[in-house]
Amino acid sequence: MAAVCASSKVSVARPTATRRVAVARPAARLVVRASAEPAQINKKALVAGLSAASAATLAIPQVAEAVVTPSLRNFLYSLVAGGVVLGAIAIAITAVSKFDNVKRD
Repeated sequence: MAAVCASSKVSVARPTATRRVAVARPAARLVVRASAEPAQINKKALVAGLSAASAATLAIPQVAEAVVTPSLRNFLYSLVAGGVVLGAIAIAITAVSKFDNVKRD
């Protein structure tokens, strides 16, 4: 038995009565087609659908009120409070640096 290497595939040739024949199979090819258009179309359609659905659900007062749960409201309030604290710290640092200049020689 003889082994023949064609690409990454190995096939074995069986001897016949008159001569040896090696059969090589072509390696399978991986074809990748890259196109940005279908993905962009799908993304635009998804954004449009989600915005239309959210607008339709928020148009109903009961749904709009139910969207903001108490836990979500508390979480958003904590984010706002944290932003206020960070802003106050930044303003205090700026005010102190303007008021008490450090002069270096």
